[in-house]
Amino acid sequence: MLGLKRKYVIIIIFAIVVSIVGVYGYFNYFGPQTVMQTKSGPDCRQGNVLAGTGRQARFLVLSTCEKAVGVVHNMTGQRQDDGDYQFNIDVDEPYKRLLNGNNIKQVNGMLVVEIIPKDQNNPNVAIPKNGDRIEVYGAWVTDRPHGWNEIHPAWNVTIIK
Repeated sequence: MLGLKRKYVIIIIFAIVVSIVGVYGYFNYFGPQTVMQTKSGPDCRQGNVLAGTGRQARFLVLSTCEKAVGVVHNMTGQRQDDGDYQFNIDVDEPYKRLLNGNNIKQVNGMLVVEIIPKDQNNPNVAIPKNGDRIEVYGAWVTDRPHGWNEIHPAWNVTIIK
């Protein structure tokens, strides 16, 4: 009898732990998040700035519309599993403020940029190549699992000559 009660207690504790982990994961990684645009202007997407972005809850939005200028690195030309194009830019000096310590440590001092599928056929979004100098607008976020800052999603990408 005592053994059966112990098994039930262990099962209940296990179920509680799994539930807590599941709720935490949903609200901090997998779940949706709505962050409405707070800025106006032709380069700032209106509405929910994370619309179309996967696993939205993983992002801490630092600015709903931010500009960065720099040179493209680490562009493979291949989409990631979620369909995004991801690359890094070595930002010009005025945009170094967009970086944090994890950008310095993990991404060689560069800013991560991601173009989501929703924007890949947008005429305002050029898909750059390594060495291109670009101007990019999008939501400035911290990707919490990685800890680095990104422009994600990037909804206006222009190759500068």
